[in-house]
Amino acid sequence: MAKFKTSARALDLLGRQQIAGIPTAINELFKNAHDAYADNVDVDYLRKEKLLILRDNGLGMTRSDFESRWLTLGTDSKFQGGKTPMPSIDSSKALRPIMGEKGIGRLAIASIGSQLLLLTRAKNQRDSENKIVAALINWNIFELPGLDLEDIVIPIKEFDNLPSNHEVDEMKETLMNSLDELVTIGKVSLVDIEKLLATIKDFSVSPHDLNEKLLGNFTLSEGFSGTHFYISPTDESLNSDIDGEKDKSTSTKIEKMLLGFTNTMTPDHPAPNITPAFRDHSSLGGTYIDIFNKDNFFTPEDFSLADHHFSGTFDEYGQFSGRVGVYQTKEFEHKIPWSGNHFKKTECGSFKINVAYLQGKLTQSIIEREEHTRLLAKSDRHGGLYLYKDNIRILPYGNSDYDWLDIEKNRTKSASYYFFSFRRMFGVIDISKEFNNNLTEKAGREGFIENKAYRQFRDILKNFFIQLAGDFFREGSAAGPKSEIWVKKREERQAYYRALERRDKQASARKEKFHSSLNHFFDSINNNTYESNLGSLLIDIEKRFESIAQIEDPEEASQALIDHELGSRELLGDFIQKIKINQPKGFTISKDSRKDYEAYLTEFDKLQNNILKGAYDKIDTIVEDYSNRLQIEISKRKRLEQAVDFISQQAEKATRQKQREAKDALAEVTKNVSELARELMIDLENKIREIKEGFTRLEINNSLDFDLVKERQRIEDEIIKERDKASFVLESIIKQLHGIYWDKDNPEEIITSDQINDAISEELEELRERVHADIELSQLGLAVSVIHHEFNSTVNSIRNSLKDLKAWADVNEKLDGVYNNIRVNFEHLDGYLTLFTPLNRRLYRSKENIPTNEIKIFLVDLFGARLKRHNIRLIHTKGFQKRKIHGYRSTFYPVFVNIIDNAIHWLNQANVEEKIIRLHADDTGLYISNNGPEIAANDSERIFELGYTKKVQGRGMGLHISREVLSAEDYRIFLDTSREGSNVTFKIESINKP
Repeated sequence: MAKFKTSARALDLLGRQQIAGIPTAINELFKNAHDAYADNVDVDYLRKEKLLILRDNGLGMTRSDFESRWLTLGTDSKFQGGKTPMPSIDSSKALRPIMGEKGIGRLAIASIGSQLLLLTRAKNQRDSENKIVAALINWNIFELPGLDLEDIVIPIKEFDNLPSNHEVDEMKETLMNSLDELVTIGKVSLVDIEKLLATIKDFSVSPHDLNEKLLGNFTLSEGFSGTHFYISPTDESLNSDIDGEKDKSTSTKIEKMLLGFTNTMTPDHPAPNITPAFRDHSSLGGTYIDIFNKDNFFTPEDFSLADHHFSGTFDEYGQFSGRVGVYQTKEFEHKIPWSGNHFKKTECGSFKINVAYLQGKLTQSIIEREEHTRLLAKSDRHGGLYLYKDNIRILPYGNSDYDWLDIEKNRTKSASYYFFSFRRMFGVIDISKEFNNNLTEKAGREGFIENKAYRQFRDILKNFFIQLAGDFFREGSAAGPKSEIWVKKREERQAYYRALERRDKQASARKEKFHSSLNHFFDSINNNTYESNLGSLLIDIEKRFESIAQIEDPEEASQALIDHELGSRELLGDFIQKIKINQPKGFTISKDSRKDYEAYLTEFDKLQNNILKGAYDKIDTIVEDYSNRLQIEISKRKRLEQAVDFISQQAEKATRQKQREAKDALAEVTKNVSELARELMIDLENKIREIKEGFTRLEINNSLDFDLVKERQRIEDEIIKERDKASFVLESIIKQLHGIYWDKDNPEEIITSDQINDAISEELEELRERVHADIELSQLGLAVSVIHHEFNSTVNSIRNSLKDLKAWADVNEKLDGVYNNIRVNFEHLDGYLTLFTPLNRRLYRSKENIPTNEIKIFLVDLFGARLKRHNIRLIHTKGFQKRKIHGYRSTFYPVFVNIIDNAIHWLNQANVEEKIIRLHADDTGLYISNNGPEIAANDSERIFELGYTKKVQGRGMGLHISREVLSAEDYRIFLDTSREGSNVTFKIESINKP
């Protein structure tokens, strides 16, 4: 009697060659971890070692479970009524529907890598204690021709703790001996197994050591359970599956298949039963990337931000009932019928849907620019409709390149008719084993088997999106009555952005001129151009006065002197006007530009109070000199009257010019508003005339199908639409005109709406920058606290280990040299770490009088080697050495560290023979000077702004933080006038000076 025999190659055919790829195989192992009631399943891929480790903290397996289920093909253990016992369940957790039913997961491991070390420990039941079960499998053995499954030996051992490299080597020896036995009995040739033997020998894994290094609590020690897979060498395609294409706008294969393993995107998503992680460890510095990072995939916050939302239920007849939200302004209770099954119960069963949709163009979206850009990039990579069965994702649904509902195909036919794009939607379809059991996955996990249930399921959803587009997102005759909301809001957004574009275009030229004027001003200040030009102007003015000496008539000479004085002052006034930069109008400037303008005002004020005032004084001196030298009598009253008349004329001239400009602007606005109102009225009259002309073509009395009510409603809708369009535009114009106002803040100051709008815009921009900076600082602070904790624990551990090592070194001369070398280097490192102890305020809870000499010693200890390396002298005065400063060490030490660190950096950029940093003090405060590059006048305040830096790859935080922490302790830091021999001087002084 003949019998079937199972070739060893069957495992390769059912596993590696059946599965769609490595990402799918990992997804299957995630499902197995879910079925094992694991809370976590973590993958660590060590690229350099070509080792992939997958660990879960599920129920695990006993040796009996492993041999009767894991190593048995086609077991019925996951089916009710089977002879093999059902898998264990965790009675402490909610019952989980079984995801894996075909045994694909274990066989798919072969597609990840050729060799597997499996470790598993079952959760203890009652008083029994389970050991760690270990098995070593080389999948390439199953590819050897002529072998049956029963010919292949799987080494199995049991351990109390995670095995070491040596213990794994013993299992390798058993596997290699079994291959030698196959050669001996003639099943395989030595040539066939030579490569296999080399692969087994190269397998170097120590689960014990690896578990100490890797993140996550996955110990298999007594009282813990779970399953670990160590797979090596991994298939070469894994790297490309993780890295993807050069174009980073599309998702990688790993991301496509693993992200969204459970539904975490909808605001009301159920709590996930299991949390996955996938850490890709690069070979550079032990860093890794976790593709399950929250920011990589859609979050509930992203979902809520979207323009449109659709959620509801499809009943067992395929009829949709739910809610549709358009532009987050109005939510409709909505139904969409489906007649594909003639209103009979479907094979697929009832299911739920919850989808968010993003308008692809910013000009049609209600989302702010930055958020829209971020969401658009995310939807380009991961957009799609994800399908979940009992909250576990079914592949490949959700992948943007798997257009299973023909959404993109339809869009290419007519985007205006079908509306939806797969890449612009992100959402979930929820099915369950209970209600949708006829939707069955293919063996290779490439979607559902295309049976009647699936065809109905697909047809229901295709009909849903086509009908939804017609009801809410179409224009013209094909549009549904509810589409008016979308059309109107979209037009509002487009009009808004068109207005912004026009405003930006108009402001662009003025903004460019403003920035150019600022740059020219500061260049002229730094080059002393104004002082030079003013000197030349004064020489020219003085020459003009020389002609007075030729006038003999005293009265005429007196008038000529007054005229020359007024002319000279006019020339100076013109000189000032050329320098003067008016406050920006009609455009918003950035925070940095505002700081530049404030710096300009400061420098302009210095010019007026110094060289310009000196120029006016010079003119007065010239007038007095000529008056005395030529004995010309000048009436002081006449001189004053003519000066006042001149100034008054100039003021009236400038004001009349602005008055004309204001009247011209008012006339232009009046003209434009009148023309717009007339155009809107013409459009409305044309529409009414068009409708009335249409009456002549209507078959009213002779048509049985004519519906008076319906026709009247259509005509009313068209006229009202045109009326509302005109009213909306005119109301918007009226609102703008009402927005033009002014008020007297005090008798001397008039505040306009334009000034308030500019202030609000600048404040908004500043707040945005501050939010980003605060987030960065909070992350930095968290990182510092973690590092501080780790330093302390690590240093203590090393100290204890050194004590242990000393005991060995005392009795072993060979270790003595090693011990001393390690001890000296550690003490050197520990000394540096100790320097940072004062930076931790927890160690210094009370304020104290800190001798500045201790600050100097701290700086020498910290920077000594670096100063010597760069040939920089750190000197201090006797005044600095004798001072004390009251406060926390953790406040002042970092300030000095930051300033000295900056000084070292910039001194290395300076071309000076002797580089000096100088600490000095007086009764008013402390000074830190250096002879490095000067700081430009317009940067004197900006250097304290968060994020401002001229360092390459600098962060612009140090001086800002220094100012903030000093301010909190009633101290301030600022850039002072440079001390002799220095180019840069910072001063620290008490705000509450004695």
